[in-house]
Amino acid sequence: MIRTAATRPTAVVTRLLAASALVLATFAAGCTEKLVAPPEPLMGVPDSIQEIFTANCSYSSCHGGATPQQGMGLGDGRTSWLAIVGVASAEKPAFLRVAPGDSANSYVVMKLRADPRRAGQPMPQGAYPLDPELVMKVATWAQDGAPGQELPTMSRQAPIFSTSTNVE
Repeated sequence: MIRTAATRPTAVVTRLLAASALVLATFAAGCTEKLVAPPEPLMGVPDSIQEIFTANCSYSSCHGGATPQQGMGLGDGRTSWLAIVGVASAEKPAFLRVAPGDSANSYVVMKLRADPRRAGQPMPQGAYPLDPELVMKVATWAQDGAPGQELPTMSRQAPIFSTSTNVE
């Protein structure tokens, strides 16, 4: 048997390595799509707390409407969540409006209890004092870490289209 350059063992190994490298490069080039983490769930104030805000605070002249007092909109669960949980008070920025796990230093609770550390009038305006059971409900929620309620979101599933050409 006559060995030529094409049949030498080292040439065969070199060609196999080159072919393997080409296959790996092709697979690597095809894997450029990045995996995307699912979006964070939309959170809101639990319904039991939002009911208190809606009934006692969310008037257009107070914490409802387009221009809520102190920028603290309490019109719905999502708006309330974004406006109060972990957000510094506009009147006393050293305090969070709702400090998760610390109701004694949550400014909303201070306002509802007429705490002497607050600024301005106790809340709700014109209806102070709020029923102590409702104040306790808000304070307990804050003390328990101000857990949110996951809000429903629109379906992320793509619409299904029929490719049928049957007409009935």
